[in-house]
Amino acid sequence: MNTTRREWLWTGAAGAAGLLAGHTGATVGGHPAERDAAARTSPLRITGLKITPVALPDPPLLAASGCHGPYFLRTIVEIETDAGIVGVGETRGGAERLEALEQAREHVVGQNAFAYRGFVDAVRRIDNAAWAGIELACLDACGQATGRRLCELLGGPVREQVEFAAYLFYRYAADHPQLLDDRRIVDDRGRDEQALDTWGEVRTPEAMAGMAAQFREKWGFRVFKLKGGVLAPDVELATIAALHERLGENCPLRIDPNARWSVPTAVRIGRELKRYPIEYYEDPVRGQDDMAEVRRRTGLVMSTNMCVTRFAHIPDAVETRPIDVVLGDHHGWGGVAAFQELGRICETFGWGLSQHSNNHAGLTMAAMAHVGAAVPQLTIASDTHYVWLPEGADVIEGANLPIRGGHVEVPKGPGLGVTLDRDKLARAHETYRKCGMRERDDEATMRRVVPGWRRTTF
Repeated sequence: MNTTRREWLWTGAAGAAGLLAGHTGATVGGHPAERDAAARTSPLRITGLKITPVALPDPPLLAASGCHGPYFLRTIVEIETDAGIVGVGETRGGAERLEALEQAREHVVGQNAFAYRGFVDAVRRIDNAAWAGIELACLDACGQATGRRLCELLGGPVREQVEFAAYLFYRYAADHPQLLDDRRIVDDRGRDEQALDTWGEVRTPEAMAGMAAQFREKWGFRVFKLKGGVLAPDVELATIAALHERLGENCPLRIDPNARWSVPTAVRIGRELKRYPIEYYEDPVRGQDDMAEVRRRTGLVMSTNMCVTRFAHIPDAVETRPIDVVLGDHHGWGGVAAFQELGRICETFGWGLSQHSNNHAGLTMAAMAHVGAAVPQLTIASDTHYVWLPEGADVIEGANLPIRGGHVEVPKGPGLGVTLDRDKLARAHETYRKCGMRERDDEATMRRVVPGWRRTTF
């Protein structure tokens, strides 16, 4: 017997409602009208929104913006539902994000988590990253209610293992005396064996090549990205040469000067980079026009997380042609569903697609794995800062999510497939409360080592 679309939808709604009945003790009738009524009134009504700011330990990594402070900030989002299910998400941190999430509360509480598309516009008008945390929590709750993984809610995985690239930073030693003398530090890190990590100072091409070799041995990375815009451009070019010599022809390389170079510098260095297996040249200069000029004059594959970061930027990029690869970020682009839309757009215009990263915890790492599994166009190894998070400092239960052979396996459990550790979460929130950090300020941290430092253009 043929099934009408309406009857099929009734059946799907009844299945979700029946799963929820197992949590609430409710029963669902067999008649389509009864199932329809149950679907309208039962599935995962959001009864509460919990927002927890956290501060997690961060080593002194160097970038064009300066030096990372002792902690990075994230926000953990939880939605409580009438089914007793709690969905969890993670998004960017800072006071501005907390205010945005508080503003979003009135648009979220009382809504149906399964129908999260119904309140997306109201929240995204406030802040894209706030929506990303809320949407992720909704998807996690829906996955728990149906017994489905997040990637399955998005249409199913096209791959079960998602590749990530090694994210290499110049850095100071974790026990650098000026950086340890930071009153914001409220944990027990110290010198020598009490240091946050054992990587030491990495500020020469040779030291970077040595660290990259250890990254490959420990995590099996195949692709290596150098965070540039820190040392003199010719030193960073020498670092690429050292990486190539140490890692060999089969390891693609990337460099990201974070728009700290002028067009002449970017063109000169870019032409030299063509001697090496450069997978892409990321944001050496600022703005679409200058990026397009560097692309034309070097012939290198260009990528961005700076000049195309919103859907509104795409029409100009199609006209200007500054890039070949978009480094998407579900926090910045407006959620996981928006990232799926970005995949289709990249396919349309012949752009490659990868994932951008900032410091993050395990909830985001799990989300990135699910996104990488569910977006067919995402075929370029994603960035991640996750290796820089000390083992045991995450907010999820158990060990940090493993990276093996440069890949992360998509979690097997329902929803995100990872669970908040309430003790770790409380510790991270207490650190946030005590450390006093409310926004990222890499320049201020850098001035502890180099007084008067400011970002200039090379």
